[in-house]
Amino acid sequence: MGRTMRKNIIRSLFVGIIICVLLNGAVGSIVSISSPEQTPESGNDECPCLYGLISEEEQKESEEPYNVILEDIPEEWDWRDVDGEDWTTPIKDQLQDICGSCWAFGALGGLEAMIKIWNDNPIADVDLSEQYMLSCSPGDCNGWYWMQTLNWIQYHGAIPEDCLPYEADDTIPCEDKCDEWGELLVGVESYHKVTSNASVIQSALVEHGPLPASMDVYEDFYPEWEGGVYEYTWGDFVFGHCVTIVGYNNSWGGPDEGYWIVKNSWGTEWGEDGWFRIAYGQCDIEKGVYYYSNPNYAEDKPETPSGPSSGSPGVEYTFSSSAVDPDDDGIKYCFDWGDGNTSWSGLVTSGEPVSMSYIWEEEGAYDVKVMVRDEHNLESPWSDPLPVEMPKNKVVVLNPFLQTLFQRFSRLIFPHNNIISI
Repeated sequence: MGRTMRKNIIRSLFVGIIICVLLNGAVGSIVSISSPEQTPESGNDECPCLYGLISEEEQKESEEPYNVILEDIPEEWDWRDVDGEDWTTPIKDQLQDICGSCWAFGALGGLEAMIKIWNDNPIADVDLSEQYMLSCSPGDCNGWYWMQTLNWIQYHGAIPEDCLPYEADDTIPCEDKCDEWGELLVGVESYHKVTSNASVIQSALVEHGPLPASMDVYEDFYPEWEGGVYEYTWGDFVFGHCVTIVGYNNSWGGPDEGYWIVKNSWGTEWGEDGWFRIAYGQCDIEKGVYYYSNPNYAEDKPETPSGPSSGSPGVEYTFSSSAVDPDDDGIKYCFDWGDGNTSWSGLVTSGEPVSMSYIWEEEGAYDVKVMVRDEHNLESPWSDPLPVEMPKNKVVVLNPFLQTLFQRFSRLIFPHNNIISI
């Protein structure tokens, strides 16, 4: 047998051994290293609430509460009859016995009325989806925190009822909302705490409109109450509750007495056709009062990011997108790189394109998408994703036996090293 033939046989045998090693999984792995400037998004903590609302006395950081007392304030006020028009929306039924979703109803009851007031249209058909909040926020049928509820509306807005109808069920997936939900979002520029003083709350009602509020509920109020001006008389605390204050009356009772007119969410068979009156100072109803300031409409869905659709790990790539805010607010872009990491831009002008760069450290398939947040923190829907492929780099590490075999025959067929990259 000639020398050339022996070399060909040895080469074939050695390549065969290498193939066997590959088929038996002798493949090294590549370690993923995340950039310290790109951190994964954190999830929401579970809330230990029950039956409705947990009142929070904190106010937003660095903000003084509303503390205005208007001069010549009317003796009575009712947003159901201002200038001969009803600026409120109809009573709903949250089905309290099966779902403690008052936090959504009380918050949206105020927002629905404000949309009519902001648009100077008392006959507007405004009906917002409580199920959207129940399905898409951290709150559920066991309740949620009050200030976090209002904060969620500022960040995520509200959608019409028919886009995700109410079912009193917190297992309905958020994805069940209508396809055009992003185009229907309406939010608020901000929300503000009102000082726990009857004259200040009256001033806020007249100046700003119906007020989302929290209160305590006792056995003499739920599940049955016939009507009249409510004052606590008997029974244990049942749960925290969220409602909407729509008016007041200072002519009832003696000096410094009076009552609030309040919208509830227990259906029209309860109370005074679903509404109730409650004396000043009762059930802590004046401690968790807020008002909304100005409507805010969500940005258009951002353009699908532009950039390379394939590449190699360890290499920096740049992607671009743009979006328009209907209120012409400043906006920030958030790029989701599909690996658990996100990057935020600074505040830019509406419609201004933004480019950001990223390095994937690991092979794989990634969906790059973009969301924008305006200067009042209302967020747009996510863009359609751009698929990006990072091809695999396989590394084969030979075991000691094969290394010895390789070293013995490497002079004939391979360079001198112990690792073969293919």
